[in-house]
This record gives sequence, C-alpha cells and structure tokens, in this order.
Amino acid sequence: MTDETGAVAGAESTMAADIPLAEYRNRRLEKVQALRALGIDPYPSLTKRTHQAQAVADGFDSLDGQRVSVAGRLMSLRTQGALSFAHVQDQSGRIQLFIRRNVLGELDAARGSVGYEHIKLLDIGDIVEASGTVMRTQRGEVSVLTDGLRLLTKSLRPLPDKWHGVRDRETIVRRRYLDTIMAPERRAPFEQVAQLLVTVRGFLHQRGFQEFHTPVLQPQYGGGTAKPFTTYVNALDADVFLAISHELYLKRLVVAGFEKVFTIGRYFRNEGIDRSHNPEFSMVETMTAFENYEYNMQLIEDLFRTVARDCFKRSTFQVRGHEVSFDAPWQRIAMADAVQRETGLDFRAMRTLDEANGALASLGVRAPEPSIGHALVRAFELRVEETLIQPTIVYGHPMEISPLAKASAEDPRYAERFEFFIGGTECGDNWTEQNDPVALLERWKAARATRVANEDDEPPPPDYDFLEALEYGMAPTTGIGPGIERMAMIFTEQENIDEVLFFPMARPSISTVNAAIYGADASSTANPLPAGAALTLDELETLLADGVLRPVRGRVKVYPHLVLWPRQGNGGRRHASGYVELEGFAESGRWRVPVRSATAAEVIDVKKEAQALLETVKQRLVEPLARAGVLDVQIGEVAVSGDATARAGG
Repeated sequence: MTDETGAVAGAESTMAADIPLAEYRNRRLEKVQALRALGIDPYPSLTKRTHQAQAVADGFDSLDGQRVSVAGRLMSLRTQGALSFAHVQDQSGRIQLFIRRNVLGELDAARGSVGYEHIKLLDIGDIVEASGTVMRTQRGEVSVLTDGLRLLTKSLRPLPDKWHGVRDRETIVRRRYLDTIMAPERRAPFEQVAQLLVTVRGFLHQRGFQEFHTPVLQPQYGGGTAKPFTTYVNALDADVFLAISHELYLKRLVVAGFEKVFTIGRYFRNEGIDRSHNPEFSMVETMTAFENYEYNMQLIEDLFRTVARDCFKRSTFQVRGHEVSFDAPWQRIAMADAVQRETGLDFRAMRTLDEANGALASLGVRAPEPSIGHALVRAFELRVEETLIQPTIVYGHPMEISPLAKASAEDPRYAERFEFFIGGTECGDNWTEQNDPVALLERWKAARATRVANEDDEPPPPDYDFLEALEYGMAPTTGIGPGIERMAMIFTEQENIDEVLFFPMARPSISTVNAAIYGADASSTANPLPAGAALTLDELETLLADGVLRPVRGRVKVYPHLVLWPRQGNGGRRHASGYVELEGFAESGRWRVPVRSATAAEVIDVKKEAQALLETVKQRLVEPLARAGVLDVQIGEVAVSGDATARAGG
C-alpha cells in the first residue's frame, strides 16, 4: 500500500528488522522520556473518540466538512516537509490522517496534543487519537484533516514486516495479537465465534431454557471418563478437580425443580493436543425434564440450523473437504441399520459372540471384541462413520457402551442414545438420562471395576452426593452437550481447532532476548524439556529463532523416520507420515518432532516419500538450525517402519 506521498508504508518495520530488538526498544524508551519532558503523558487514561474509522470512511457524504475524533493504532506514517500522511486502524477498519504543519500547529501539553515537529517521536504501532475535519484528498481518499494529535499508548516494540506479516505457525499461536494487528481479516473467525455464542444463548432462551453457572472447581470429577486436572483449595484443605463435565450439576438443578436448564462453560481434560482437541475448551450443556432423547434429536438439528441461518447467513458449508447443507431435515438411522446398509451384515440377528466376531473378521478385523455390541460399534466405526457427510443422527447404541443411558423399551439391548455426525466426524453424544439411582450405582461400580481390570488410570468413586440427590427423584430427563469449538470449526470452515481458539494451549517459553530485557532468571531460558519430549515443527523453529533452545554441545543428530500405515475404512487408501528424532538438546535421549503430514495413495512409493521427508528435514530443520548458529548437523538414513503391504519401489 502507498500513501498520498507515494511512499511505501511499513518501511520502519523493515528497518527494525536490521536492529537488535533490545536496541530498538531502548530507542523507543528514549522517545517516551522525551515526550514526558515535553509534558506529554505517553499513556493517558482518557480518549474522546467520536467515530470509528470505518464509519468515517463510509459516511463521507454526511460527514464531509464535519469535525470528528478517531482513535486507533498507527499503521503507517510518512512525513515530507510540511505534509504528513498516516493511517490509523481500529476494530472497524482504517482511515487516513492528512496532517499539515500549519493546521496541526504547535505542542499543546494541556490537551496532550503533539506539535508537528514532534511527530518524529511517534512510531508505527503507537495508538493515537486524531481530531479534525473530514475531507477527500486530491487522490480521492477520505481523510481526517488533523488539527489535534494525541498519543494514547506508546508502543515499545516494532510490528512485524508489513509485507510478510506473521507467517510462522508457532508465532501465530503464541502471539495471535500480532497476526490480527497485521491482518485484521483474521479476526473474523473469532468474531464469528463470539456471535455464535450469542446465537446459541438466544436460541435456548427462546425455547424456555434458563442459564446457570455450575462449578468449575469440583470436589469430584464425573460425567465423563477423561483424565482431570487436579488443584488444591487451601481453605478446605482438600483436592478439587477442574470440570470435565457440568452434567451432574445440571441434573441436580432438575431435581431442584428447574425443568429446562443450560450452561455454557469451560471444560478441562488433561489429555492430548491435536488438530481437534485442546485441554481447555467450551461446551453448551442442557438438561430438559419430562422429555427423552427424541426431543433432543430435534433440538440439536434446530440449533445448528439456527446458527447457520442467523449467525452465518447461509446454509451450506465446506466441512473436511465436503459440501454440507443444514437446510434439509437431518437423516436419522439406527446404528445396526447403518452397518447393514454399508456391509450387508445384520448384527441385530446375531445371537453369539463368535458369530459377531466372525462378521468383523469378514471386514478385515482380526482382534475379537468382548461383546456383540462392541462388535457392532467396531463395524460402524470402520465402515460407516466416515460416510456420514451430511448431518446425520445415529441412534440405537448397544447398552454395553452406554452405561449412563436408559435402555430402549422396544429392544433393551440398545440404549436411548444418539450421536450426530457432520462431514464424516462425530460431533455430539446424547441420551435419555438414567434416573434410577440403584441402577446407576450398579453401572458406575461395574464401569469402575472394568477400568481397574484393564489397568486404566485410577477411576473416581461414584458421586455419592449426586446419588443422594437422585434418590429424592429426578423426572425423566435428557441432555445435549455440543462443543462450541467443534461447532465453530464447522461453521467457520476450519480444520484446526487453533483457528477458532484465540489462546490455544502452548508450551511455556521465554526467549533469551526477553529474559535479558525483563531480567528473568537465566535458568528459565534453559532447555525445559526432558529426553523423550515431543515438539511440533513450528514450535521448534520458533524456539530456535528466539534462542530458547540450544544444543547441549553444539552438535545435533537427526534421525528421520518414515511410517507406513495400513489400509483403513471404505476409502481403501494407505498413508505415509514422517517424523524425526533429535539428539543433542538434552544430556541424554532424543526429542521427537513430526515433520511431514500423512499422504494418502493406493500404493506408497517409499523412495519418493523418503526423499520428500529428507527435503523437508533440510528446509524446516537444517536451515533453522544454521540460522540459530548450529552448523554441525548430522542426518541419518531414513528408517522405514509400518505396513509392509503399503510399499512400492523398495
């Protein structure tokens, strides 16, 4: 972008790239002192903005010649003699400032307004307030002819290069604010998530639901099987857990006489991080008395259709590469019928476990399942799930895998439970709640015994406080619990949860530069990970660039691995992925870094994949290591492991 002088905006950022950050920061601190010496507070608390930037730009016909005050971040600034041009950016957009020496005038410390000769004390990235009259320049750009210019916040660090922005994935995750400053359009998914929450609340309020805040710190975790986060309450001298579910508290509200309740809360599960999971996330959970799971089938369908129509103003979305429509009524099908449709196997008619496992064997599954119900679910996951592209409700889950749901009155082998699928992915799990306290206690104990027998993590004991409440009587009740981030990924057409979480989980780090600036303990910048730790490639690149990671002895050994995966599902394709093990960042042992996403093909060309893996290693590992001063890098041969039948080309 060029301004009215024809100069290229953002040159200051390019210049800053050639100056060490600490020195550049010191220069800005010197400007802070100079401003204070002039009587200008570089961080005042009051602003008198009258219009947002885009309102001025769009409202020229009614604002021409009118006086306005705008405020925002200075994104460009060019001075040529008695004329200066700048662009100010706020959440709504940008507006140009047209600054003339004879209009802006002299310093006015009482108003906090800088004089024309003091513009040199301003920098790109500063937040300013500009007052003046609306006009068009000779080139036709709507501008504010500025007669008052106040500094609201002095920025101490340079913004990223205007033309390259923030491209490193790890920097985007850790410093999302920089990405949205440089590319305001990237705020859109997060603004849409905020509006999605408004729409969900409005939908439930219209249906007669009342919102409650349920405890995040819980004396016992329940309503799920995930591993919890544990903390400690000093006042109670007791361990408590961050909520993995709010379900049991909503049920207590039903016992208390509230018939339609919901919460939109934060949930915490101390488990893996990947493209669709974050340890901290949001969900909307509801409980409805005097209804069963069929009520929720329609509720969830209506909710998604309302979000699509009212929040996103359309009905068709791209989900995992498929066009999905929320206009048509959702398909509803029993799990056993779906499996029979895709495979011809009728699990309902099977009466022995040997018969069910034999059916699985015909699908290529050698490992036996412990029950007919488990075999049905395995067949569904293998052959049906990925085919459910359009919104689909699958009901009739086996009771063996549904301990908290009521059994169907029509066929007690199956539960009053349904899951819904969009784009070939399960998006929610719902059922008619078990309100028989004796039956529920028996199921909890059985589930706990199974986990102990399987040597799983120590399961929690039954929630006896909830059982006591249940013994007073809970009406027939059903609930839903769709994840907010999962909904957001669908409606914003994202495939990575990081794109709808402004603050996704990231490993703590501090660069050596920041440690020096802030006087941090030097030990906090040492390699914090033990041998065997796992890093993403983006994390590694950023931590190397920031000086956070350093080889123990100045030498790094790289061990590439190519993994071949067996054929799975209807698609019939095989997959290959790559990772490396790094030796040299810990006193002993290796770190693991995925470096190549899975590729899919009928037959994997091993030589081609191995060569591509080595090229990725050179570009994404060797070059960042060299830039970080690590020149002694040894790369081993590619080790190939996995499905031998997937190979071609040796």
